[in-house]
Amino acid sequence: MTPMPEGGAQEAPIAHRRVLSPRRRGLRRGKGQAMVEFALIAPAGFLLLLSILVVGILVTNYIQLANAARDGARVAAICGSSATAQMPDNSGGCTPANVANYITAHLVALPAGSVTPQIYFCTSAEVQSGTCAVPANLLSSTATAFTQCQTGAIFEIDMYYDQPLYLPLVGNFFQTSSNNTRRLTASAEATCEQ
Repeated sequence: MTPMPEGGAQEAPIAHRRVLSPRRRGLRRGKGQAMVEFALIAPAGFLLLLSILVVGILVTNYIQLANAARDGARVAAICGSSATAQMPDNSGGCTPANVANYITAHLVALPAGSVTPQIYFCTSAEVQSGTCAVPANLLSSTATAFTQCQTGAIFEIDMYYDQPLYLPLVGNFFQTSSNNTRRLTASAEATCEQ
């Protein structure tokens, strides 16, 4: 019960008002400010995150392309070292077509059919004389050079993949052609050991 004032008359109760302290008003204002800042910064942060993801895909595909070229060159050199050699995955005899299929089968992150390896062969005489600058592509010739693989001869694998960059922002920094792609190239050599 409310005490009676000195005059004897009871005062009417004042409607209860909620008065926010200055500290609480500052907290509410701070929450709104944080939401506005987040709304302005979030798209840029999201774009940065996507850009990092695209660059990661680019690097991963390049590494896989280089590893496949290296493995393919090694397989070609091993295949050429013996007339009865078989492919390491037991897919048949050593032919340029089987080596190309072996390489493309190991490119699991890249779309099927997007890479066509070029297999070249240089005899040891061409390597020593330095005349093997642009060797003939084994895939386009009917004669197989795998049986000619003697000590000092070289198999070379060249291939490329046009990697889409997905985001124009990433394309501005990394593209090598006008269609927002970057050409990833890989080349590897292996020497015959027979």
